[in-house]
Amino acid sequence: MSWRDRPYSQDEPSQPELRLSFRKPSTAVTWLIIANAVVYIIQLISLRWNPVFFLETFGLSLAGISQLYFWQPVTYMFLHSPFRIFHILVNMLMLYVCGSEFERAFGRQRFLQFYFTCGIVGGLAYLALSALYPGEYFIKPLVGASGAVYGLLMAAIIFFPHIQVILFIIPMPIRVFGLIVAAILLLQIVGPGGVENPGGEVCHLAGAATGVVIFYVWGIMPRIRIGSGEGTLRIPFGLGKLAQQRREGAWARKQKKLASEQADVDRILAKVKQQGIQSLTHKEKKNLARATQRQKEQDRQFGRTDRL
Repeated sequence: MSWRDRPYSQDEPSQPELRLSFRKPSTAVTWLIIANAVVYIIQLISLRWNPVFFLETFGLSLAGISQLYFWQPVTYMFLHSPFRIFHILVNMLMLYVCGSEFERAFGRQRFLQFYFTCGIVGGLAYLALSALYPGEYFIKPLVGASGAVYGLLMAAIIFFPHIQVILFIIPMPIRVFGLIVAAILLLQIVGPGGVENPGGEVCHLAGAATGVVIFYVWGIMPRIRIGSGEGTLRIPFGLGKLAQQRREGAWARKQKKLASEQADVDRILAKVKQQGIQSLTHKEKKNLARATQRQKEQDRQFGRTDRL
């Protein structure tokens, strides 16, 4: 909750408001969505003269790697099934929702590192499956950004639980959506029909697991809490002093600084309420003005709406 949402910072109580709005995607996410859309259009056009060229050349397969197509672990993420429009639509929607939040929180460089690492590792997991079952997967290409997107989904579940998604006109928190996705996969595994797309699911799971590993390596993986109150069981990700040092990175220091500034603003506003604006020192007025300007910029950027 920002300081402008607190009752003592407002002259009149604000009225409840519910709005649904699509925010502008972040920079890297925008270019990724454009690149995927352009490649998809080229794929559709290429079907007229060579239906398998794009899939064999840029899709990921053990056959392609054996022909030294070493670009495939990256290029496969920009291809999607030309016969299933929902394949690219769902991936791009999740990239927009989860990726934009990730890039704004962690920065463009870390977002791109995370996105491509999850996608590449997901592709490598598919190659491992192809090596185990060459008769079924050796020449079958893998396409889609799902490995990277599942990494972003895992990031949203861990760090951005406020994100709301709409599934069949039903809004729900991102963590509930994640549980539904996991339940569907579990039902496929234990069901009589088996998993419909084993190669794709291996890529999805590898991408999601890679996301967790990356957060551990960055030293920002939070603790798992089971229960509440005094009975809470906390499971830390890390080993003593080394984990603590990793957590003290640039991102953690930034969060501490923001928390300190927020506490100072709260103190200043409480002082204004008790003693009046004339009681503030020059430094306190300057800090309050800076916080006000920063909040206005955030309001313009995010539109002060619930996230989709």
